[in-house]
Amino acid sequence: MTHITFELVSIRATKVWKDAVTGKRRQETRKFEQTINPFNRLPDGSMKMRDTILIELRAEKEAWLAEQPKP
Repeated sequence: MTHITFELVSIRATKVWKDAVTGKRRQETRKFEQTINPFNRLPDGSMKMRDTILIELRAEKEAWLAEQPKP
């Protein structure tokens, strides 16, 4: 058996806010990731490259940062 390792492309984001109830500072960190592999494809069927994946990850990160923090 052959073991194949795909290249991981990831970015992290930290959301910081002040808790409305206690007044304490809170933070949550999340990692957004995808791999470069033959199964990760665009709608036209071509394989996603690092640049395309980073654009998608940044959009996902910005959407998550825009959400209101959990109470």
